[in-house]
Amino acid sequence: MQKKINFHDRLGTAMFLTFIGGFLDAYCVILRGGVFASAQTGNIVFIGVDIATNQWSQLPEKIMPIIAFGIGVIIVQLARRHFNTARLNIWRLWLLALQIIVLIIVGFLSTAVPNMIVTTMLSMSMATQLASYSTVNGYPYANTFTTGNYRKLVENCYLFIATKEKKYQQKAKYFGLIVGSFFIGTIGSGFLVKVINVRAAWLAAALLAIFFALQLYFTEEVIAETKKMSR
Repeated sequence: MQKKINFHDRLGTAMFLTFIGGFLDAYCVILRGGVFASAQTGNIVFIGVDIATNQWSQLPEKIMPIIAFGIGVIIVQLARRHFNTARLNIWRLWLLALQIIVLIIVGFLSTAVPNMIVTTMLSMSMATQLASYSTVNGYPYANTFTTGNYRKLVENCYLFIATKEKKYQQKAKYFGLIVGSFFIGTIGSGFLVKVINVRAAWLAAALLAIFFALQLYFTEEVIAETKKMSR
């Protein structure tokens, strides 16, 4: 009997969330001073360069997203502890709702609003997405940046060629689709920002609202199955 894969662990879920990750990172880079919403490695590099070149006034814009990202990770841990009723993943719904609200607000904030405010909000929400959905069919992955995913794609392509083992082919397929989803998200963001500017964030919010409904449906399904088994 084939093992049932939880909704949060499915390939489609990983591809969708990685699309959102690419979309929002590109959104920040294009509209908000070139700062990354989720790729904190890039922001740390920017901080180092600013320090080395005495660009002290630029530091807060790079530092605040990093702090906000850390706060987002802590929020996920708190939600897991306090809202994980009967281990049914209800906490993910709370965090999705938070992310949707943040994106709706961001879509109202014009480019006249300081970039630091927007990038801080987005970094926190992207951290909750990254920490809430971290595996695809049991394989660890990242849905808000793609360096690690690309490394795993190349590794598994090589291992499949070298060993002919199907498990490596499957992993290569998964990570190839995930990397592709991130790339498509960045392209989509670039085109949409040219048309509707900051309101492009609302598309991400709308897509996440649909995703929220699907997560809710499958959560309710698990609750029903749990009740049935407990009788």
